[in-house]
Amino acid sequence: MFVSFNNIEVEDMDVARVISIRKENKLNPLDLETLREIRQAVSESQGTVIISGSEKSFSAGANLKFFDGISPESAYHFSTEGHDIMDFIAGFEHIVIAAINNFALGGGFELALACDFRIANGTAKIGLTEATLGIIPGWGGTQRLKELVGPSRALMLASLGKTISGEEAHRMGIIDQLSDHPLDAANELAGLYSKMPGKAVGLIKGLMRSRNSDPYEDEKESFGKVFETEDSREGVRAFLEKRKPNFKNR
Repeated sequence: MFVSFNNIEVEDMDVARVISIRKENKLNPLDLETLREIRQAVSESQGTVIISGSEKSFSAGANLKFFDGISPESAYHFSTEGHDIMDFIAGFEHIVIAAINNFALGGGFELALACDFRIANGTAKIGLTEATLGIIPGWGGTQRLKELVGPSRALMLASLGKTISGEEAHRMGIIDQLSDHPLDAANELAGLYSKMPGKAVGLIKGLMRSRNSDPYEDEKESFGKVFETEDSREGVRAFLEKRKPNFKNR
Protein backbone atom coordinates (compact mmCIF):
# COMPACT_ATOMS: atom_id res chain seq x y z
CA MET A 1 0.00 0.00 0.00
CA PHE A 2 1.40 3.40 -1.03
CA VAL A 3 0.52 6.66 0.72
CA SER A 4 0.97 9.91 -1.21
CA PHE A 5 3.17 12.67 0.23
CA ASN A 6 5.06 15.53 -1.39
CA ASN A 7 8.57 14.57 -0.26
CA ILE A 8 8.46 10.93 0.77
CA GLU A 9 7.07 7.60 -0.38
CA VAL A 10 5.55 5.14 2.06
CA GLU A 11 5.16 1.42 1.50
CA ASP A 12 3.82 -1.08 4.01
CA MET A 13 5.74 -4.33 3.65
CA ASP A 14 5.12 -7.58 5.52
CA VAL A 15 7.69 -6.81 8.22
CA ALA A 16 7.97 -3.01 8.24
CA ARG A 17 6.73 0.33 7.00
CA VAL A 18 9.35 1.70 4.59
CA ILE A 19 9.58 5.51 4.40
CA SER A 20 11.73 6.67 1.48
CA ILE A 21 12.85 10.29 1.16
CA ARG A 22 12.19 11.26 -2.45
CA LYS A 23 13.18 14.82 -3.32
CA GLU A 24 13.62 16.33 -6.77
CA ASN A 25 17.22 16.92 -5.76
CA LYS A 26 18.58 13.35 -5.51
CA LEU A 27 20.79 14.35 -2.57
CA ASN A 28 17.52 14.62 -0.61
CA PRO A 29 18.03 17.92 1.25
CA LEU A 30 15.79 18.10 4.31
CA ASP A 31 13.38 20.82 5.36
CA LEU A 32 10.69 20.99 8.02
CA GLU A 33 7.97 20.00 5.56
CA THR A 34 9.81 16.76 4.83
CA LEU A 35 10.41 16.09 8.52
CA ARG A 36 6.72 16.68 9.26
CA GLU A 37 5.79 14.12 6.60
CA ILE A 38 8.26 11.61 8.04
CA ARG A 39 6.80 12.16 11.50
CA GLN A 40 3.27 11.58 10.25
CA ALA A 41 4.27 8.42 8.40
CA VAL A 42 6.11 7.09 11.45
CA SER A 43 3.23 7.92 13.80
CA GLU A 44 0.75 5.94 11.68
CA SER A 45 2.88 2.79 11.66
CA GLN A 46 1.79 -0.25 13.65
CA GLY A 47 5.24 -1.79 13.80
CA THR A 48 8.88 -1.47 12.75
CA VAL A 49 9.77 1.49 10.53
CA ILE A 50 12.62 1.76 8.02
CA ILE A 51 13.69 5.22 6.84
CA SER A 52 15.70 5.29 3.62
CA GLY A 53 16.62 7.69 0.84
CA SER A 54 17.46 7.25 -2.81
CA GLU A 55 20.21 5.08 -4.28
CA LYS A 56 22.34 8.23 -4.49
CA SER A 57 21.77 9.59 -1.00
CA PHE A 58 20.00 9.04 2.31
CA SER A 59 20.14 12.81 2.87
CA ALA A 60 23.05 15.19 2.40
CA GLY A 61 21.68 17.62 4.99
CA ALA A 62 19.27 20.49 5.49
CA ASN A 63 18.24 22.71 2.60
CA LEU A 64 20.76 25.54 2.95
CA LYS A 65 18.63 28.00 0.98
CA PHE A 66 16.50 28.37 4.10
CA PHE A 67 19.47 29.68 6.08
CA ASP A 68 20.34 32.54 3.76
CA GLY A 69 19.43 35.63 5.78
CA ILE A 70 17.59 33.74 8.52
CA SER A 71 17.12 35.61 11.81
CA PRO A 72 18.31 34.17 15.14
CA GLU A 73 14.68 33.92 16.28
CA SER A 74 13.65 32.00 13.16
CA ALA A 75 16.68 29.74 13.53
CA TYR A 76 15.66 28.96 17.11
CA HIS A 77 12.13 27.97 16.05
CA PHE A 78 13.53 25.92 13.15
CA SER A 79 15.76 24.06 15.59
CA THR A 80 12.97 23.61 18.14
CA GLU A 81 10.56 22.00 15.68
CA GLY A 82 13.33 19.82 14.26
CA HIS A 83 14.23 18.69 17.79
CA ASP A 84 10.59 17.84 18.51
CA ILE A 85 10.38 15.66 15.40
CA MET A 86 13.68 13.90 16.07
CA ASP A 87 12.63 13.29 19.68
CA PHE A 88 9.37 11.80 18.44
CA ILE A 89 11.20 9.41 16.12
CA ALA A 90 13.67 8.46 18.87
CA GLY A 91 10.82 7.87 21.32
CA PHE A 92 8.50 6.01 18.93
CA GLU A 93 7.23 2.82 20.58
CA HIS A 94 8.42 0.57 17.74
CA ILE A 95 11.90 0.05 16.28
CA VAL A 96 13.07 2.59 13.67
CA ILE A 97 15.94 1.65 11.33
CA ALA A 98 17.90 4.00 9.06
CA ALA A 99 19.00 2.39 5.78
CA ILE A 100 21.80 4.67 4.52
CA ASN A 101 23.00 4.81 0.95
CA ASN A 102 26.05 6.98 0.30
CA PHE A 103 25.40 10.34 1.99
CA ALA A 104 24.13 11.03 5.51
CA LEU A 105 25.45 14.49 6.30
CA GLY A 106 24.36 17.33 8.57
CA GLY A 107 20.63 17.14 9.18
CA GLY A 108 20.48 13.85 7.29
CA PHE A 109 22.92 12.33 9.75
CA GLU A 110 20.90 13.80 12.63
CA LEU A 111 17.83 12.01 11.29
CA ALA A 112 19.79 8.75 11.17
CA LEU A 113 21.04 9.33 14.72
CA ALA A 114 17.44 9.63 15.93
CA CYS A 115 16.77 6.10 14.66
CA ASP A 116 17.41 3.03 16.79
CA PHE A 117 19.74 1.33 14.32
CA ARG A 118 21.79 2.52 11.35
CA ILE A 119 22.75 0.28 8.43
CA ALA A 120 25.02 1.73 5.73
CA ASN A 121 27.26 0.76 2.86
CA GLY A 122 30.97 0.89 3.66
CA THR A 123 31.66 3.75 1.25
CA ALA A 124 28.92 5.99 2.69
CA LYS A 125 29.90 9.53 3.67
CA ILE A 126 28.71 10.35 7.18
CA GLY A 127 29.14 13.34 9.45
CA LEU A 128 27.91 16.46 11.18
CA THR A 129 29.38 18.90 8.66
CA GLU A 130 27.64 22.09 9.79
CA ALA A 131 30.78 23.68 11.31
CA THR A 132 32.39 23.87 7.85
CA LEU A 133 29.60 26.34 6.97
CA GLY A 134 30.04 28.43 10.11
CA ILE A 135 26.93 26.98 11.77
CA ILE A 136 26.22 24.08 14.14
CA PRO A 137 23.95 21.02 14.24
CA GLY A 138 20.46 22.02 15.32
CA TRP A 139 18.40 18.82 15.47
CA GLY A 140 19.98 16.98 18.40
CA GLY A 141 23.01 15.63 16.57
CA THR A 142 25.63 16.81 19.06
CA GLN A 143 23.97 15.01 21.97
CA ARG A 144 23.08 11.80 20.15
CA LEU A 145 26.56 11.49 18.65
CA LYS A 146 28.08 12.10 22.10
CA GLU A 147 25.99 9.27 23.52
CA LEU A 148 27.35 6.89 20.86
CA VAL A 149 31.05 7.74 20.77
CA GLY A 150 31.74 9.78 23.91
CA PRO A 151 32.24 13.54 24.35
CA SER A 152 35.85 13.88 23.14
CA ARG A 153 35.41 12.00 19.89
CA ALA A 154 32.02 13.62 19.23
CA LEU A 155 33.55 17.06 19.83
CA MET A 156 36.32 16.41 17.33
CA LEU A 157 33.97 15.06 14.67
CA ALA A 158 31.39 17.84 15.01
CA SER A 159 33.69 20.83 15.60
CA LEU A 160 35.85 19.94 12.59
CA GLY A 161 32.82 19.01 10.51
CA LYS A 162 34.54 15.75 9.64
CA THR A 163 33.12 13.35 7.09
CA ILE A 164 33.93 9.70 7.70
CA SER A 165 33.23 6.54 5.72
CA GLY A 166 30.61 4.00 6.61
CA GLU A 167 33.40 1.58 7.51
CA GLU A 168 34.99 4.04 9.92
CA ALA A 169 31.60 4.92 11.40
CA HIS A 170 31.02 1.20 11.93
CA ARG A 171 34.31 0.85 13.79
CA MET A 172 33.27 3.75 16.04
CA GLY A 173 29.89 2.20 16.80
CA ILE A 174 27.90 4.85 14.91
CA ILE A 175 26.82 2.41 12.22
CA ASP A 176 25.42 -0.86 13.56
CA GLN A 177 25.74 -2.93 10.40
CA LEU A 178 27.53 -2.62 7.05
CA SER A 179 25.84 -3.84 3.88
CA ASP A 180 26.17 -3.20 0.16
CA HIS A 181 22.38 -3.22 0.15
CA PRO A 182 21.30 -1.35 3.29
CA LEU A 183 17.57 -1.50 2.59
CA ASP A 184 17.66 -5.29 2.16
CA ALA A 185 19.63 -5.64 5.39
CA ALA A 186 17.16 -3.35 7.17
CA ASN A 187 14.29 -5.55 6.00
CA GLU A 188 16.10 -8.62 7.34
CA LEU A 189 16.47 -6.96 10.74
CA ALA A 190 12.83 -5.87 10.65
CA GLY A 191 11.92 -9.49 9.94
CA LEU A 192 13.57 -10.53 13.20
CA TYR A 193 11.58 -7.91 15.10
CA SER A 194 8.34 -9.00 13.45
CA LYS A 195 8.65 -12.26 15.40
CA MET A 196 9.23 -10.55 18.74
CA PRO A 197 6.63 -9.42 21.29
CA GLY A 198 6.17 -5.77 20.36
CA LYS A 199 5.07 -4.55 23.79
CA ALA A 200 8.15 -5.99 25.49
CA VAL A 201 10.44 -4.59 22.79
CA GLY A 202 8.82 -1.18 23.20
CA LEU A 203 9.38 -1.21 26.96
CA ILE A 204 13.02 -2.22 26.51
CA LYS A 205 13.50 0.56 23.95
CA GLY A 206 11.94 3.05 26.35
CA LEU A 207 14.33 2.02 29.10
CA MET A 208 17.35 2.26 26.82
CA ARG A 209 16.26 5.71 25.63
CA SER A 210 15.26 7.03 29.06
CA ARG A 211 17.09 10.01 30.54
CA ASN A 212 15.16 9.97 33.80
CA SER A 213 17.03 10.42 37.06
CA ASP A 214 16.14 6.95 38.38
CA PRO A 215 16.36 4.44 35.50
CA TYR A 216 16.36 1.49 37.90
CA GLU A 217 12.94 2.53 39.21
CA ASP A 218 11.80 2.87 35.59
CA GLU A 219 12.92 -0.71 34.95
CA LYS A 220 10.99 -2.00 37.96
CA GLU A 221 7.84 -0.21 36.79
CA SER A 222 8.26 -1.49 33.24
CA PHE A 223 8.79 -5.03 34.52
CA GLY A 224 5.44 -4.76 36.25
CA LYS A 225 3.75 -3.33 33.17
CA VAL A 226 4.93 -6.10 30.87
CA PHE A 227 2.88 -8.61 32.86
CA GLU A 228 -0.26 -6.74 31.81
CA THR A 229 0.30 -8.03 28.25
CA GLU A 230 -1.10 -11.16 26.62
CA ASP A 231 2.30 -11.80 25.06
CA SER A 232 3.94 -12.21 28.48
CA ARG A 233 1.47 -14.96 29.36
CA GLU A 234 1.89 -16.59 25.95
CA GLY A 235 5.69 -16.49 26.17
CA VAL A 236 5.82 -18.13 29.58
CA ARG A 237 3.23 -20.78 28.68
CA ALA A 238 5.01 -21.59 25.41
CA PHE A 239 8.27 -22.14 27.29
CA LEU A 240 6.60 -24.39 29.86
CA GLU A 241 4.78 -26.32 27.11
CA LYS A 242 8.00 -26.62 25.05
CA ARG A 243 6.61 -24.90 21.94
CA LYS A 244 7.27 -21.72 19.99
CA PRO A 245 5.32 -18.71 21.24
CA ASN A 246 2.65 -17.10 19.07
CA PHE A 247 3.02 -13.43 19.91
CA LYS A 248 0.21 -11.05 18.91
CA ASN A 249 1.64 -7.72 20.13
CA ARG A 250 -1.05 -7.46 22.77
